Amino acid sequence: MRYLRELRPDPTRLIQEKMAVAEELYTLWGESFLGDPEIPELLEHYRRAVEHSNRTMEQAGTFRECYLCTVEEGQGCCKIGLENECTVLILLLNRLLGVELPREREVPGRCFFVGPLGCKILARPMLCRDYFCRRHYARIPEETMARVTAVLNQELVLLYRITSLLRARLEFWTGDFLQELDLTGYT
Repeated sequence: MRYLRELRPDPTRLIQEKMAVAEELYTLWGESFLGDPEIPELLEHYRRAVEHSNRTMEQAGTFRECYLCTVEEGQGCCKIGLENECTVLILLLNRLLGVELPREREVPGRCFFVGPLGCKILARPMLCRDYFCRRHYARIPEETMARVTAVLNQELVLLYRITSLLRARLEFWTGDFLQELDLTGYT
């Protein structure tokens, strides 16, 4: 059994590699992105969409249910490895939004991006935004959940648009070889 534990990969290694690539892209191309005729406006639309989604989710009680499940009941969905749903493009998007990426896992056994007050990044993968479980559907009225889903859809469409645009710009600038930008998965 000890031998098997020694063979397990470091659960933090993949996300650290992705963050290093995102930081390098930000260093090399950040000013170009921020000077682009389309990207700054999309960044602002996306930021407002995330804020609108967060307000709607707070009002609906989804955050409260997650808090109860995670903190009081010791369960929760943001487990170790979930951070690997973040692509290099989403990490780069966070940097363009002014978010500093964490350097280490703050809460043992949880997603790399979870802190004591929740997620520490602004731009998140779809799975981390449209995550509703049976608990939510059992405790929050159907019409409220439908409203939350509609608001989240606006945010996720913008996430897709902006990451697609980032990818297109990088491929144009660097020669169309950056296939690993969308890498997800668990170690």
